[in-house]
Amino acid sequence: RPSTPGPEYQMLDDKGHPDAKAGAKRQTASLYDIIPPAEGKIVKAPGEWNESKIIVKGNLVEHWLNGGKVVSYELGSPELKAAISASKFKAAAGFGEKVTGPIMITDHSDEVSFRFIKIRVL
Repeated sequence: RPSTPGPEYQMLDDKGHPDAKAGAKRQTASLYDIIPPAEGKIVKAPGEWNESKIIVKGNLVEHWLNGGKVVSYELGSPELKAAISASKFKAAAGFGEKVTGPIMITDHSDEVSFRFIKIRVL
């Protein structure tokens, strides 16, 4: 059955991928199309390993990149709902409200590699 994916931690080549040129909300470590990462984030060049981390405690979510917290939001909060209503996900009922669910890795038809993927219940 068709479904809408949940919130996405964006990972791509900020300098070389066309989607990244659409603005900070579509660049590495953003909450894709919703919240841009903090300015000054440290992104390694293609071919080098970036270290990403997502921490979820209750409804609080943090995106980390190479040791720095770059995004923080609360699922279901008025601020997140307002940001979603200005995104491509505005018509997706309940988007950004679930705390649990499947984890999905997608690609844009480009080569990508991952290593040391861990999921831990804290």
